[in-house]
Amino acid sequence: MIFRSKVIASRRLTPSSHMIRVERAEGFRYEPVQFCGLELATPSGVEEYPMSLASSPTQAYLEFGARLSGSPWKRAFAGLVPGDEVEIDGAYGHFILDADRDAVFVAGGIGITPLKGMARYLLDTRSDRRSVLVDSNQSEEEIAYRAELAEMEGRNPRFRVIHTLTREPESSGWTGRRGRIDGALLDEAAEGLTDPMYYLCGRGALVADAGGLLAARGVRPDRISFEVFRGYH
Repeated sequence: MIFRSKVIASRRLTPSSHMIRVERAEGFRYEPVQFCGLELATPSGVEEYPMSLASSPTQAYLEFGARLSGSPWKRAFAGLVPGDEVEIDGAYGHFILDADRDAVFVAGGIGITPLKGMARYLLDTRSDRRSVLVDSNQSEEEIAYRAELAEMEGRNPRFRVIHTLTREPESSGWTGRRGRIDGALLDEAAEGLTDPMYYLCGRGALVADAGGLLAARGVRPDRISFEVFRGYH
């Protein structure tokens, strides 16, 4: 399905990331959570870029979040304002929540976007499945959607969020976890869950490392789903 849609919200998520919400076309359906082609007018011409949805099919709008850079597309994305039009092509992809199983979500940076949509879907459908999000970022100010994740955690007693920071200054006021995602953290996330599915999303290195840790723990390949965010252009 290809359609034109108006931007209804646009704001900075963190110092290095931005989000937009757009109107959802009547009849547009997607699974939690696929991706779309998002076509924007840039100074270099019209360009389409694949973007994971950060919203849930239960919501009336479509949401996208991106890490910023100096590319024409990213500059155009960050410059969108309510009322601007974009073209959406989709939805596509097989990185989809199995709503019948417990889940461990493993996110790196802006890789949180589809996992947030999955967590929102579990909340909105009042699922009895349990889920844990392990969210890795470089610093506290780079935690995207922090308030929304906290809101979902507060409303869903079967959902838990674990943040870990890899480059937060020791002198800061951060009292949470520090360091890269390791086997012990993944073990903690899965504790109490029943044969969970693991959903990994972020840069290639994070996805590969987390996948290797899970394999070393005997997690079967059919219990690991992943999406790699490539070419942060």
